[in-house]
Amino acid sequence: MNNTSIVFNAPLSPFVTVQKFSEISGITIGQVNKMIHEGRLPIRLKTPGKPKEKPLINIVALSNEGAEAVF
Repeated sequence: MNNTSIVFNAPLSPFVTVQKFSEISGITIGQVNKMIHEGRLPIRLKTPGKPKEKPLINIVALSNEGAEAVF
């Protein structure tokens, strides 16, 4: 039986800022913002009454999506 382990450095938080996600992924901040606007990145819902709150990207949801992907 062949056992394969995959190790990666995950952030300590389930949510990261656009800037941190850009650093982790290597995707430009502008492209990350575009992906959020298009609904291609899961974000934490903003607090009601705080429309200027910074979006936080849900890393757990992205990890789960990747784990469920079929190749």
